[in-house]
Amino acid sequence: MNLNLIRKTVSDRWRGISVYAGGLAAYVLFLCALYPTFRKALAVKQFFAKNYPQALLKFFGVKSFDVSSFNNYIVLELLTIIWVVIVGAFVIGFARYMIAGEVEEGTLEFLLSQPIKRWKVLTSEGSVLAAGIAGLVVTTVLSVFIFGKAFGFRVSYAGFLAFAPLGFALFIAMAGYSIFFSALFREARRALMASAAVIFGFYLLHFAAGYSRVVDKIDYLGIFHYYDPLGVLNSGGVPVRDVLVLLAFGIALFCIALWIFQRKDIT
Repeated sequence: MNLNLIRKTVSDRWRGISVYAGGLAAYVLFLCALYPTFRKALAVKQFFAKNYPQALLKFFGVKSFDVSSFNNYIVLELLTIIWVVIVGAFVIGFARYMIAGEVEEGTLEFLLSQPIKRWKVLTSEGSVLAAGIAGLVVTTVLSVFIFGKAFGFRVSYAGFLAFAPLGFALFIAMAGYSIFFSALFREARRALMASAAVIFGFYLLHFAAGYSRVVDKIDYLGIFHYYDPLGVLNSGGVPVRDVLVLLAFGIALFCIALWIFQRKDIT
């Protein structure tokens, strides 16, 4: 890694990371402020319990709509699609600029004209991306702790602490294939679209796996097969195997991206 490049990347990206972190904290505050209304509205609770499509609940990663459970509520309203979209957008946006974006803008050629090796460029920017992911995960967990405590909810502290490594590993996996596409394509737009398509495809694959044994066997190849936020929150234990699989997925794709980048013609 190159410390000067790390400092430059942090200087260029800290505002964007701060915006994402502030947005996540504000959204958690909004959810916590809204939760008492959901919990006290018995008629609404009964309506959803009886009429909410079970397939749609499964799509959001919740087995039952029980608003008396803060874990269920947070998973349904935050930790599945919404959180994946928000943090995933940060990861994809950061990764697509690391190679494809800089090639497109012509800044990478200037950077590599300096006495710095390509692998140091990618590992330096990748380390900042990993730190940004960790920051957003920690922001989410701390926001739940702070606002949940402020509103007097029964927060599963052990559960959310156990969830943090899983959330970090999920987005490291996303970063892996996003950097891979950034190295593969010369246009940032194509890298962005390919990364988003893979995320959506993996999510649909995981959803369909609940209805087909054939698809369930294929689902092991997707990252969402290893992501069960509600199960982790309720158990309070870190799913070590799932975390390691996701980390291995991301690191392997990063290494492939590095191999492609070392041989890439950027002129």
